[in-house]
Amino acid sequence: MVTQWLSNGLTLNSVGRISAAALVLILSLANETTSLAEQTLPEENRSVLLKADTLTHDDNTGVVTATGDVELSQGERILLADIVSYDQGNDLVIASGNVSLLEPSGDVLFSNYIQLQDELKTGFIQNIKVLMNDGSRLAASSAERTLDRRKIMRHGVFSPCSLCPDDPERDPLWQIKARKVIHHEDRQDIEYQNAVLEMFGFPVLYTPYFVHPDPRVERRSGLLSPTIGHSDELGFIYGQPFFYVVNKERDIEVEPILYSRQGSIIRSRYRQAFANGEIDLKATGGALREPNDQADAGLQGSVDLTGRFSLDDTWRTGFDFEQASQRTYLRRFRLENEEVLTSRLSLEGFRSRNHAVIDSYKFQGLRAGDDRGRQPTILPSVHYHFVGEPDPHGGQLSLDASAMSLTREIGTDSRKLSFLGGWTLPYTAPSGEIYTLNTTLQTDFYSANNPTGAATGPASTDKEISTRIFPQIGLNWRYPLVRSIGDSGQLIEPIINVVVGPNGGNSLEIPNEDSQAFEFDDTNIFELNRFEGSDRVTSGGRIDYGVKFALFETRFGTSQAFLAQSYQFLGQSAFDQGSGLDEDFSDYVGRVLLEPTDWFDLLYRFRVDKDSFRPRRSELGVRIQQAYFSVLLDYVLLDEQLSTTNFGNREQLDFNLGLRISKNWSASTRLVQDLSNDTNRTRIAVLGLAYSDKCFSIGIKYERRDLRDAEIKPEDRVTLRVNFKHLGSVGNFY
Repeated sequence: MVTQWLSNGLTLNSVGRISAAALVLILSLANETTSLAEQTLPEENRSVLLKADTLTHDDNTGVVTATGDVELSQGERILLADIVSYDQGNDLVIASGNVSLLEPSGDVLFSNYIQLQDELKTGFIQNIKVLMNDGSRLAASSAERTLDRRKIMRHGVFSPCSLCPDDPERDPLWQIKARKVIHHEDRQDIEYQNAVLEMFGFPVLYTPYFVHPDPRVERRSGLLSPTIGHSDELGFIYGQPFFYVVNKERDIEVEPILYSRQGSIIRSRYRQAFANGEIDLKATGGALREPNDQADAGLQGSVDLTGRFSLDDTWRTGFDFEQASQRTYLRRFRLENEEVLTSRLSLEGFRSRNHAVIDSYKFQGLRAGDDRGRQPTILPSVHYHFVGEPDPHGGQLSLDASAMSLTREIGTDSRKLSFLGGWTLPYTAPSGEIYTLNTTLQTDFYSANNPTGAATGPASTDKEISTRIFPQIGLNWRYPLVRSIGDSGQLIEPIINVVVGPNGGNSLEIPNEDSQAFEFDDTNIFELNRFEGSDRVTSGGRIDYGVKFALFETRFGTSQAFLAQSYQFLGQSAFDQGSGLDEDFSDYVGRVLLEPTDWFDLLYRFRVDKDSFRPRRSELGVRIQQAYFSVLLDYVLLDEQLSTTNFGNREQLDFNLGLRISKNWSASTRLVQDLSNDTNRTRIAVLGLAYSDKCFSIGIKYERRDLRDAEIKPEDRVTLRVNFKHLGSVGNFY
């Protein structure tokens, strides 16, 4: 039996090839005896180099012997030994004394005795020890090399784990011991007979037969690491994935998942790469018991198909198909966290400054209150964007053209044709003031059935035709004032933006499909049209004003602050009550950004009431990233407004903490607190502990979710994952 690991290793296959070339050289020197011999022999245009202290030939026995620091090298292969002899009559090669061989692959083999025969195709190795190119180790008391390129080892042991540098005799974290170990070099498999898995030197699992890929294999069919868990709602959970490689371009993963209280699901994934693109198909299906009827099982399933293809240097196409049999199915079993499933077929082109895209969409809402009959189907949606070359004065033309046809079972059907042309002229005054003149002309044509969407039945067949021509002109003025003091710099930049356009323009006869759920913040206060889409326009005349502060310091990083407000002096507001823009003077919006170092940053974005200074919208993000811990904190406060009455006030805190306890141990926690309406309720609580090194990882996670929606109820879940390197592991280890 092997009692300890060595820090190097070797492969018998390489011994055969290098020795064969070396022996040709030895025979050519059979009648000579040299000291510090160094000879080179070409063989098939490849040179073989032999170095030794002495080289002798016995005329009686026909044995050629090289002794003393023998080195045989061919290309990148190097064989080292104390003695190498060749018996020509018996076709026998023997290398002894500190034998080692380095292969081009990086594998290294060590032994104290190697014997080869049958034209070097078979042989015997004593006390073989192999260090593979990834650091894995394989050792045995003896090994045989067969004609079919197998190494058959007796009393072998394998482990990818590193040895303790202070105590190399100590058992590695895990290893496999077997009476017989067979390394199939052509198949790149390691096979075990009567094998025992040991952890920390203690046997934990016995199997009469076991096989896994050798470390050279990057992708191979076989079982992957299982998922084991328990849920108070679903019961005991066991998932066993299987990975199958069809060929270099295709593979399949199938994972049966068993729930002791709710039935079973099969999750699958198929991937295929083409010369000009790829497809990725994820599908699930299962027989599941309904929560209120444990006796009957129902069939549920989902499909997620994605494809992307490049047609030429200009055009590319793609498709997405997402569908679930039940609204809560994916979230209930933690298969996906999407709130809306989107199916899409697209054709997209890029050329110079131009961009064109043709889309069609189909949606399936998974949120509470989503009605399938009201989900829209868009066929087609066409958009073209053009930006012209600057003219001699610096002016630049732009054009956005779009067309869309939208239908639904219940509610509004609409067709739209829209053109938005613009001209921008920047100017920098000698004093440093920056002026930007923006002009736009939006022209829209609508044909809609029931544009208000109030109908509870199928859309009316009566069409209402609407047109809109909406010009806008805006002048933006900025005056960046910069001062440098030593290694620091300061910036104060006042900004004034004046926008004038017609009053109105948002008729009830024009359906609103792409300008819903508007949020007024620091990113859109200076935009001509503050709505995201084109169905709604920002009408009237207004003046926006604000100031930006920045401090740049070599030692203390960057700090920025921004504050702005808007005043509408012409026309009526186009925005809903509670939006912050429903009165002449708007709420205040701004942000504060602190980046003093590369491991800390803070971003605070806000909207406060213009009269009471009460927060209407707050977003706080903090990141602390250190070697041994990390903190991520996100706080969101969204005040209720007319367009979000279904949600009411929303206030939430999301806290993430990661700890590096030691080189291999880590812990993490996540807490999501619902603070809406003066409550303090934990919605998500997660606690995880993990160990990971170069050969093994194990992690346990506890998760509590207090979420309710139809069949989804509060749930406590514990999940255990274990990965052994080369034994069905996925991805890179620590």
